[in-house]
Amino acid sequence: MPSVRDYKPHEFGKTALVVMGSLFSLRFERDRGQVFVDAGSNAAGWHKLEYVLEFVDKSITQHQLGEPPDPTAMANLLQVHWDKVVSLFSDQQKTSQLQEFAKQKSAALLGTIFRKP
Repeated sequence: MPSVRDYKPHEFGKTALVVMGSLFSLRFERDRGQVFVDAGSNAAGWHKLEYVLEFVDKSITQHQLGEPPDPTAMANLLQVHWDKVVSLFSDQQKTSQLQEFAKQKSAALLGTIFRKP
């Protein structure tokens, strides 16, 4: 997990806050006015919170979270799905599945951004 020593506010006005938990942690980053939220653990690494929420509840969509994802909407959904997220980060098999899910989501996003004409 990143530590306080990793905090470098001089990098592009970026700020970060990590809330450490026993099973998983949350990382909040503000960069140029946007807020990004990640969830992770030592075993699983960091993953976008929107991917974690979509993984634990397939009915959650990018449209529901907004573009970019709204931190308040994600916080509300995290509160509703807290037990599922705790269970996810407690299970090595589930975190492996999350890692594959996140790779697929990231690849799809990059494919959209860098689509060949």
